[in-house]
Amino acid sequence: MKKKKPVSSWIEKKLKNKKFKDKFEAEYEKLSIGELLLQMRLKAGLTQADVAKRVGTTPSAISRYENAEYDRYEIRTLRKIAEACGSRLHLTFGTATDSEWEEQALRA
Repeated sequence: MKKKKPVSSWIEKKLKNKKFKDKFEAEYEKLSIGELLLQMRLKAGLTQADVAKRVGTTPSAISRYENAEYDRYEIRTLRKIAEACGSRLHLTFGTATDSEWEEQALRA
C-alpha cells in the first residue's frame, strides 16, 4: 500500500508557487473574516436574526457576511455587527513573512 503524504507537506510545496500563494492568501483572508464573525456571534449567544435586528438588516445579509465566499465587506457594517455582538472592530495592517503565512495555513 502506498504511504500517503501529510497535507502539510502538500501545502508547503504549493505555497512555493507565487500564483497559488497569492490566491491562497486571498481566499484565506476571506475565510478568516467570515469565521471570525461566526465565532463572535456564537460566543455572544446570538442567532443571525438577533444580529440582523440589532444591525438593522436581514438575517440573509448576516449570513452573507459569515460566508467564506463573500468578499464585499464594508467597514461600517463590520463595525455594526461587532457592536451588535457586544464587541468592537479592530483592524490590523501589516506584512507577514513567508513562514508566518505558511504556519497559519498549516494551523487552519
